[in-house]
Amino acid sequence: MSDIVIIDQDSLLFMPMFGNRVVIATGPAQIRGSGLSNINGRKVCIAGDEKQVRINAVYTTPTHTIPGTGIITIASLAANQRAQHAGSHAALILKGQQFTAQFEPSKPAQMPPPANTPDVAAPSSGQGMFIASQFVVQAS
Repeated sequence: MSDIVIIDQDSLLFMPMFGNRVVIATGPAQIRGSGLSNINGRKVCIAGDEKQVRINAVYTTPTHTIPGTGIITIASLAANQRAQHAGSHAALILKGQQFTAQFEPSKPAQMPPPANTPDVAAPSSGQGMFIASQFVVQAS
């Protein structure tokens, strides 16, 4: 089945729950395309472009209510987010369903005083999706 091709500067939407963490992106959540082809003057996104996504974020947990910070990345695309037959040098990224995202704390959230105990610095998994800006070009 065909799906919409993702292009340079398409937006990303991350579900806020990463395990027990509520994570909110603070910077522009976009993917950069590096494919050889263009759609509407913007490069197509190809497999591997998702690995370059790094979004700044803040987070809290139910017990660590003083916000911490970290980075959201795309851990892996879903099977329906790669074109099986692409005329490009690499598989095109498609809108598909949801990809697996990862959040890595850089400054752990804290418990309120007097405890001031930091959250564990281990990464946590979540979900995200592409928000396409073009709806004409599809691939399968």
